Amino acid sequence: MAQKKESVKSHPAEEQLEGLKFEQGLERLERILETLENEELSLEDSIKNYETGVKYYNFCKEKLDMLEKKIEVLVKNGASGEVTSVAYRRDEIEGSGR
Repeated sequence: MAQKKESVKSHPAEEQLEGLKFEQGLERLERILETLENEELSLEDSIKNYETGVKYYNFCKEKLDMLEKKIEVLVKNGASGEVTSVAYRRDEIEGSGR
């Protein structure tokens, strides 16, 4: 039987998210997902990695939500140059590239 590997070093209680950039959080989330998908872990290590992944998922989602709100404020009316609040719709943007 294959030897079980240790989980990704970061666990929810060990890392602070304050000051972390979105890209860093996303990278760590992707690393955790790869570990969960590709490595044979003990149940305890799998759960620790899952908890850490949820932490980074929530962090990334909160960052995106905050940035979407900033986009709403920064959208300008082309004719007057006034800043208007226009709802940012992720599905419209993602759908346009297909």
